[in-house]
Amino acid sequence: MIVARLAKQAMEHEEGMNHLWVRFELPRAGSIADVRLTVDLPEGVHRPPNLNGYPETDRGAILLGDSPEDYDVILELYTEEAAACGRAEIGIAVEYKDGETEVRAIQGISLELKAEDETEDWPVDEEVVERVKALQSSFKEKAAERAREFVIVPPIVRPRSGYFEDWEKKYRIDYSFNHR
Repeated sequence: MIVARLAKQAMEHEEGMNHLWVRFELPRAGSIADVRLTVDLPEGVHRPPNLNGYPETDRGAILLGDSPEDYDVILELYTEEAAACGRAEIGIAVEYKDGETEVRAIQGISLELKAEDETEDWPVDEEVVERVKALQSSFKEKAAERAREFVIVPPIVRPRSGYFEDWEKKYRIDYSFNHR
């Protein structure tokens, strides 16, 4: 049900960056509601909000809505300060309600945290990289599309009488030329 893949299986333990692609399918039958994705990261590994723009709770649960569709969620992972080197486990949980039944599926994926000087040629999952690039380009296209939109504001036409107010006589440039 849950497929999780990392862009790189190893990551620098200090100031490192990686991407996690989580894909899962929900059953088509039943009444699916309140779909949530929770990602438990090892100590020292952090993440900003998901790159797809789904809303999140204060505790970091990603709210995916009530639709029984297939989901792709991409997360950026990073380390700021030195985390413990070695193999760490990322826990992924998908929760939803199917009618009155609460369903929870759990999947784990391992991540190797290494020192910078141990950075041999780490293999890169090109499919994850392509997913991240496609997501970023789609957001750029949507932003460009919104930038092309414009609003035409009709001019404000005020009915005038034939006389000028005192302040208009004082400040209008064309008053002194036209009304002498």
